[in-house]
Amino acid sequence: GNAFPVYLGAASLGVGCGHLLAAVNAGIPSSSVNREGKPSGIVYKIEHDAVMGKACYVRMFSGELKNRDSVLLRGREVPEKVSQIRTVTGKKALDSGRVVSGDIAAVYGLSQGRVGDVFGNPPEIVQSHLAQPLFRVQAVPKNPEELSQLHRALEELAEEDPLLGLEWVNEEQELNVKITGMIQLEVLSALLQERYHLSAGFSTPTVIYQETPLKAGYGFEAYTMPKPCWAVVKFWIEPGPRGSGLVYRSEVSENDILRRYQNHIEASVPETLKQGLYGWEVTDLSVTLVEGEYHVFHTHPLDFFVATPMALMDGLQRCGTTLLEPMLRMRISSGEEILGKVIGDLLEMRGEFDNPVIHGSQFTLEATVPVATSMEFPVRLGILSSGKAVVSSRFDGYRPCPLELGETAKRRGVNPLDRSKWILQARGAL
Repeated sequence: GNAFPVYLGAASLGVGCGHLLAAVNAGIPSSSVNREGKPSGIVYKIEHDAVMGKACYVRMFSGELKNRDSVLLRGREVPEKVSQIRTVTGKKALDSGRVVSGDIAAVYGLSQGRVGDVFGNPPEIVQSHLAQPLFRVQAVPKNPEELSQLHRALEELAEEDPLLGLEWVNEEQELNVKITGMIQLEVLSALLQERYHLSAGFSTPTVIYQETPLKAGYGFEAYTMPKPCWAVVKFWIEPGPRGSGLVYRSEVSENDILRRYQNHIEASVPETLKQGLYGWEVTDLSVTLVEGEYHVFHTHPLDFFVATPMALMDGLQRCGTTLLEPMLRMRISSGEEILGKVIGDLLEMRGEFDNPVIHGSQFTLEATVPVATSMEFPVRLGILSSGKAVVSSRFDGYRPCPLELGETAKRRGVNPLDRSKWILQARGAL
């Protein structure tokens, strides 16, 4: 066995296989299936067909869904009408016109549908991923005039595999996607060529870091000038356990901030935290809305979309953030004669390792290493061992990383910390 980076993961083998819903694979107990009652279900897969259009694969938990029924996906304001339902048996898709609880089907007409969307009141569903995207690349069309076509194609592919995390940076005219490894780029290139007849290149992959607050603190913004505007918000920000993501809550009554404005604040928080002080997504924190107010006459419906990012970035600046870097857990097996060189390489990569286990003339060693320092290690190991070593690895979470050992990312768009410029942009004055 030649050495190779197994952290490419299952999602590297094809776009669309990186997302798994345990509910679809019998993760929901049979007692949760209700043959009667109002229809409820979950969208677990998206596909696009040149003739039929967008298909949302739905797993039903209760009731039934028929052609021309209206479906309101949770979080949406406008229901959509089902145009066609196809049940899938083996490789055959049959127009059935209906799908009942306990079954799955391809539902057409839900143009807003995304993987993980639910409708009705399904049971609690545990979502898990087969792989964790560890790199970000820029997609560039070979023909510059095909940038808009490439954008639309990647939007479709990102609907089918949300882990791609497509990002369009309008100011730079850039298309960025997240990947798990180099094999996935080959698959993406082939899909773009075969399905959309587009040729695209990709930049050198950049490791995806994260940020997390260093300490607890407040973030505040009083957006009351120049009128007409009035939005006052105050957040309490504190670090959370590693891997906890973002937890948001509000302690403000509807008398101080109306519910519709609080919804605007809640929607703005995760969007703002996609870029922290160093340009990476901020995670493992709790954000609590502790104070705020609106004005009956002066508050514009969009004012809290303007004030929330300024308050959050003010809080992050007060708290400070630290980088988090992705880690791999490796298992290495090879001849004992290269053990010293392997240990030397691991130390150079800032790796931590267990005592090696010797069996005959072979050794086995487990280590934890940063993704950023270990990208070339499988190739190096293959050279050292003349292709006889075996290495496997898996994603092992994020750990704090000193700023000088990590990387910062270029901010996309206007920084809310530049208050005047942020407000001008929000008001369309730039």
